[in-house]
Amino acid sequence: MQRSRRRRHQIKDALTSDGMALTALTRLPLRSRLLSLTVVLTLGLGVGALIIAFGVVNAALFRQPPFPAANDVALLFIQRNPQGEQPRRERWSFARFELLAQQQKSFAQLASYSPGSVTLSGNGEADLVQVERVSGSYFPLLRATAMRGRLLGTADDDATRPAPVVVLGHQLWVRRYASDTGVIGRTIRLNGVPLTVIGVMRPGFTGLSGRAELWVPRTLSPQITYAEYLTTNQNFISAVGRLRTGTSLEAARGELAVLGAAVNRALPSDPDQPDERVSATAIPLNEARIDPVVRRSLFIVLAAMALLHLLACANVINLLLGREAQRKRESSIRLALGSSTPQLFRHLFAGNVVPGLAGGALGLLLARWGSALIAPPANTWAPRNFYGSLAAFDQPAFGTTELAFGIALAIATALLIAVPPALLAFRLDVANGLRAGGRSVADNALTLRRPSARGLIVTVEAALAMLLVVSAGLLIDSFQRMRQAELGVTTTNVLTFWVIPSEARVPPDKAPVFVSRLLEAVGRVPGVRSVTVDGGAPLAGSATSTLFIAGRPVTHPSAAPPIRRHYVAPDHFTTLGIPLRRGRTFTAGDVAGAPRVAIISESAARQFWPDQDPIGQRVWFGGGSSFSSPDSSAEIVGVVGDVVYAPLDLRPNFASFYTPYPQFTYASRMVFVKTSGDPLSIVRDVRTAIASVDPELALQDVQPLSRVVSNSWARHRFDAFLFGGFGTAALILAASGIFAVLSYAVASRSREFGIRIALGGSGRRVVWHVLREGMAYPLIGLATGAIIALAVTRLLRSSLYGVTPHDPRVFMSTAALLLVVALIACLIPAWRATRADPMEVLRAD
Repeated sequence: MQRSRRRRHQIKDALTSDGMALTALTRLPLRSRLLSLTVVLTLGLGVGALIIAFGVVNAALFRQPPFPAANDVALLFIQRNPQGEQPRRERWSFARFELLAQQQKSFAQLASYSPGSVTLSGNGEADLVQVERVSGSYFPLLRATAMRGRLLGTADDDATRPAPVVVLGHQLWVRRYASDTGVIGRTIRLNGVPLTVIGVMRPGFTGLSGRAELWVPRTLSPQITYAEYLTTNQNFISAVGRLRTGTSLEAARGELAVLGAAVNRALPSDPDQPDERVSATAIPLNEARIDPVVRRSLFIVLAAMALLHLLACANVINLLLGREAQRKRESSIRLALGSSTPQLFRHLFAGNVVPGLAGGALGLLLARWGSALIAPPANTWAPRNFYGSLAAFDQPAFGTTELAFGIALAIATALLIAVPPALLAFRLDVANGLRAGGRSVADNALTLRRPSARGLIVTVEAALAMLLVVSAGLLIDSFQRMRQAELGVTTTNVLTFWVIPSEARVPPDKAPVFVSRLLEAVGRVPGVRSVTVDGGAPLAGSATSTLFIAGRPVTHPSAAPPIRRHYVAPDHFTTLGIPLRRGRTFTAGDVAGAPRVAIISESAARQFWPDQDPIGQRVWFGGGSSFSSPDSSAEIVGVVGDVVYAPLDLRPNFASFYTPYPQFTYASRMVFVKTSGDPLSIVRDVRTAIASVDPELALQDVQPLSRVVSNSWARHRFDAFLFGGFGTAALILAASGIFAVLSYAVASRSREFGIRIALGGSGRRVVWHVLREGMAYPLIGLATGAIIALAVTRLLRSSLYGVTPHDPRVFMSTAALLLVVALIACLIPAWRATRADPMEVLRAD
């Protein structure tokens, strides 16, 4: 009792001796509300951004594809181990798939499918649409049902009597046929072949390719797309299976390993390699859809967002620690009036966890709204899995998984920011807290001799900022180098588009005449200066082959060096601005029946003829072209500049070999049109010209060459902008954290600085004193962050071009930038320290 009375007298004396304390307590609620609002907004943005990032990663890596019981579905591949080469997976030929389907027992259903493009004609217009050629078991395996009519079945899968039927996708039915219910039974034309519509799919179903707009029986392929679909030895047909109930994936793989070898013995993929080890395997659908480069890139993005969220949490914790330090007198009063330390802990915890939970709730709302708006642009993480035969199925969405993650994140965040300030309850000295607010030099000095929690948080903030800004600097530098790289072509005023006629209608022996008619028609369009064709565009890929050189030992086909192959028009080099270095370009006389000729790139000349002139040398190529033997070799007549055909981050092969298309080509070609003005202004006239050659031929991917080039680095641009945002946010958070800590330290030590000035200390010495102690923690953090960055940035290697993960220039410039930011954040409180009035300080004392 006497002890309580003594404590109350202490409180009374303290309050009456310091009228400013009462004023501070009355002002605290408004200040506290503003701080709570800052906490809620900061955490809301951090939590919301991290949930959105998780949604992107979940959609791309973890969420099952949109098919019932998709975890029981797997893609089946031939697994080859050629001598002297890396093991690789391949798809199936029609005959190999049929042999496998007859012998396997692990899968309840097995189906094949092949995506592609076809021309849908009728009503005076032609559209290029995406098709899947499927077996009769395809829809039952995926447990798909029709919205109208029926789907393809085993009765439509007879190779001896192909059923001329087609199933429309829902989106195509709405777009092309205005949701006409009478479309069932109607005849449409695909690549000129009449087919009867038997059904319309349910909304949202786009097949395993993720792009299909209609489906036809695979047995119709010889008529619609590829004449040798059922007979070729090439492996280009995808196989999918649904596991039998009770059969594990491991058991199925064991069976496939044996069956793959048996199938290859019966139907060898490469008769020239009889000793090659061949098997087969099954890859779960969710695993097969993911590209390894995409997986790493997404995890890096998620990790960066998590670090940024931790940085935001560290900033909030710093603010809350500062608030509780300012409320030390209030807390001391509570303890003096009889509250226990655990009660005070609960009080402080509750006061901080509420804005934390509010911030988490705001983050959930922002994520739900932002998930529908914020998504990677097209081609950011384009699939590279087996020519895109399997969709990425990576469209982000805010579903139950994202909701559960968001709730857990919100709770964890609230606990993370609420516990550290509440722990001050266990370190509170009541007597010291009642004396002038408990402000003393010893307690509040920010020095290395007595590390404080807020100082350590500043260190963490500086380290995280260093890591994020270094990563951003590397990616931005890489993207800039990529944009400035010499591509070897002129991209201005060039229109590009694909024409993909059915090979069944235009086989290779008729393709040169078809291409000639096409180029003549487009060349007559007003505004066209020149036209050419190729099998791909710069930075977007092109056909590859292998090289054989006359007069040199003929190597095994598998050991022949890889090159890039181009079947082009005489105006090709003029149209794309590719410079001639030696010899000549193609002329109108380089036609079928004339001596075969070839033009090579400078890199090819350096690689294969380093010490001699390649002009006059003779070469032939692997593959199925008419340049595939010594008797059909071509003479090299010219050398041109290098052109970058593959994405720069894939270490492209610059050895290109060009031959004139009249001597061999395929009908499916990319067309390049050099124009006098805006290339998009002639699209209508070009369509009309193409229709005059073939009314049932549609144009695909119509766009300027500059856009093709820009799209090739979409992922790198996205990464650079995204990490640039991360780095900017990290700079702001780190600077505000340093500023908050120093501002509080200076304010709490105003008595000390006032005495220093009263005793004759200069403002310059006060500033130096504040900077020396204030910069200690940022410097430690930057050094720690640099060490961490040296280890972590190696993960960015596959995303970098022209810059190493440990580029000293990026590290040094980042450190300099962060030092300047930290210095500015320290200078303002240091300047305030020089404004301390000695008379006010001594009067208050």
